[in-house]
Amino acid sequence: MILEPVLVTLERKGLIESSHRGSAIIYHSTQGVIASWGNPEKVFYPRSALKPLQVFTTLSRGLSLSNEQVAFGCSSHHGEKSHIELAQNWLSQYGLSSEKHLACGLALPQQQESLVSILQNSLNEISNQNSYAKRVYHGCSGKHCCQLAFCVHNGWDIDGYFEPNHPAQQALFSHLEQLSDRALENIAIDGCNLPAPAMRLSSFAKALAKLADPKNLSQSEQKAALQIFRSTTQFPFLTGGLSAPNSIMSANSDKTFFAKNGSEGVYGCLVPSANCSIVLKIADGSMRAADAAIAGLLETYEKQLKINSSGAKLFANQKIKNTDGKEIGKCNWVGEKFKI
Repeated sequence: MILEPVLVTLERKGLIESSHRGSAIIYHSTQGVIASWGNPEKVFYPRSALKPLQVFTTLSRGLSLSNEQVAFGCSSHHGEKSHIELAQNWLSQYGLSSEKHLACGLALPQQQESLVSILQNSLNEISNQNSYAKRVYHGCSGKHCCQLAFCVHNGWDIDGYFEPNHPAQQALFSHLEQLSDRALENIAIDGCNLPAPAMRLSSFAKALAKLADPKNLSQSEQKAALQIFRSTTQFPFLTGGLSAPNSIMSANSDKTFFAKNGSEGVYGCLVPSANCSIVLKIADGSMRAADAAIAGLLETYEKQLKINSSGAKLFANQKIKNTDGKEIGKCNWVGEKFKI
């Protein structure tokens, strides 16, 4: 068993309060792994960092989407007004209802303004707190909208679209294995009810690198890959939210990279300027540590990757503040620097 290195520390008044170990890879589309920390062959669940590849499968197989829909399909969103309206309008194209047809489960918006508005409006109408939550507010509703559109496009039954044996999911599994040149390690269930394939870090990074540098893919895949990067960098806040670290980093990159987070300390990043992908998994699942780690990698290798990491700098060395707004510590990327 490989002991993964400490990649991020949290310091409070000179004392290291927490240390976060993990593994990470910078993967070049033709050269393979050009830098790694920990275990490149670690088996993990990419979780929501997989969303660009899930959308990639639908586009590669003929589904036509607007750039806004592509960005939203890749999102783990905060339930802001733009997200809710986009989901409802997208489903209405097919005569579908968010609360009847989305299988992602009930949730409340993560964005405070949206949550307060919903609760205030609801207080005058109903007293059952459980009714405040809706499927459309779920952070994965964009991915589910895309899966439903994929089913309609192919004439597949939308019932059970989230089941592993459904044609929509079988298409994804086949595509992932084709892109990574390796069989999937396992199929679990994600928090939103869709399947959660397990992959090796190197396999996931290889698949993402093909999106970053799609020249050797089929014409339909090349077109799809280019639209995914164009859409997510054109509408970065649709992929998360106004306060989402991945959105802030991507929005300030001058469209040189797209960073996508996944639950349990995961990130996947597309860097077409260097024909690279970056993948990481924080061992203890800390998302604050994952934000710092991906930001630290982007800032450290800014010149080599030919990117603008100004947005990442905010998270590579995060100031930790208490509820009164006082700075009480720092969360820092401390990974070893390699020459690439």
